[in-house]
This record gives sequence, structure tokens and C-alpha cells, in this order.
Amino acid sequence: MEIQSKHLLIVEGNHEALVHKDRHGHIWGAAEKYAACLKKIEPSLRISITRPHFASDPAPLPDYDTIDAVVFTGAGVQWSAADKEAAPARNIMHIAFKNQIPVFGSCYGMQLGCVVLGGNVGANHAGPELAIARDISLLPAGENHPIYARKPSRFDALCMHRDDVFDAGNSLDVLSENAHCAIQAVASRQLVSSGKAPQFCGVQYHPELQFEDIAGFIMRSDIAGFSQEQYLEKNLQCKITSIEAVIADFQQLSAAQDTNILPQKYQLDETVLDRAIHEIELINWLNLI
Repeated sequence: MEIQSKHLLIVEGNHEALVHKDRHGHIWGAAEKYAACLKKIEPSLRISITRPHFASDPAPLPDYDTIDAVVFTGAGVQWSAADKEAAPARNIMHIAFKNQIPVFGSCYGMQLGCVVLGGNVGANHAGPELAIARDISLLPAGENHPIYARKPSRFDALCMHRDDVFDAGNSLDVLSENAHCAIQAVASRQLVSSGKAPQFCGVQYHPELQFEDIAGFIMRSDIAGFSQEQYLEKNLQCKITSIEAVIADFQQLSAAQDTNILPQKYQLDETVLDRAIHEIELINWLNLI
């Protein structure tokens, strides 16, 4: 008997101006990056993409009866997940919850889920958390949670965010935290998908991204604070000579052309260098749906 492959819907968090198109007009946005990561983990996945913040080509919504789970990506949009501009994405989240479909969100995706479920988000008064989220610690609710199975109790992660979740609401457990961000991961107490997967699970960091993706975000000049040396030095925990040098180093890290000097320079350990550890939340979630 043939086992049906899982069908995932990935919801692009960005609008048209924030995604790359090749010379053939093919889109390469946050959704495509997420799809590539998930397909590498589980090659049999079937993936559909929708783009609620695209004005000209949002892509049609799929038949939800065929969708096994939904992923909401991060985004570089100027608005908050609670603002009116985010309503199209929140509407898709509402539909997924109504249909009892498990949802995973990264960064903006986690913030959307928390807003829909009654939480609050806003800009962190300490500024954006850039490049590396340092020393994330599992809280009691996260220590034995299946999303964090085989994850070290303390870890670093690739990240890039201005807003944080200040209040996760009453239906979510907070699974992890660090000194910069008190809510680094959440999960619903309600289980769906044959009682295995949380209705919603989200992380503030980016298990799907590579170092080169972070380099690309640092290059952007339209996100307030993302290219400010003071914030980069704080998170990278070292003196930097220039923004351009950091970009070049992160591109080199992504190309795996350096195995010692740059990890030492930026104090990078296996939790952020080893993809099997960095992506483990996604691996665990795919096993639950």
C-alpha cells in the first residue's frame, strides 16, 4: 500500500518588493527558502505556496482538505503582525486553526500566531536581535516538549527580528527564552493531527535559514537598525571592522570554506554550525504532523 506524502502549505511573509526574481521571473522568497530546507529534511513532501501580501500575484489558496500542515515564514515587512497590513496572513492562520490543521511559524510567523491566539507583539526596546540569538535556554515547558527532542538545553540560533512577542496569550506555553527575548518559542496545549502535533508551534529565530541568508538581511538598508554596528557587535560578541566584513564572513561560513577561524571569531558552536542541530525543531515537527 502506497503511503501518501505530506502536503504542506507555506505562507510567504513578504510582499513583492522583498523577494528576489531571477531573469526568468521565478520568485525566490522566504517561502521558497523554507520549502528547500523542508524538502532536504523530507524529500517526499508536496509543497504549495501562497503569498497573501502580494498585490499582483498572491497565488491562489489551496483546497484545505488536501493540506496536512501550514508553515508561516519570517518577513522583512515594516509592519507588525498585529497591524492591519498583516490581516491577509492572519486570515489564513484563522482558516488553518478552524480546520484543525497544525501550524508552524518562524519569526513573523510566530508573531502572527500569537496575535491570532490573543497575544501581543511589539518592537523590543533593546533594539533588534541580529544574526545570532545567543544562549537560548529551554524553560520547564520546553525541556520535555517533542518539538525540542534531542535539542541541547542551551543553544544559539540564526535570527533577524525587530519585533518580539510580549504576551503569548492563555493557550500557548512558552518553551524557551534568552536575555534579549523572553519568548523564543511557543506551543499550543491543544493537539491536532491525530493528537500528536500542537495546533500551533512557533520559534522567534530561523532554523530554516543559512548564514548567507543572514548576510542578505544585513545588506538591506530599509530595515531600521538591521545594519547598525552596535547591534551586530552586541549579538556577534566581537568588535567588527565594518558591516561589509561581516557580510563577507557570513557568506564564507555558508559556503563552508572556513572551519576554524570564523567560528572562533564569532564564538559559534555546533548548535548553530551543525544543520542537524539547528534544524531539529523542524525535523521534530515534521515527525508529528
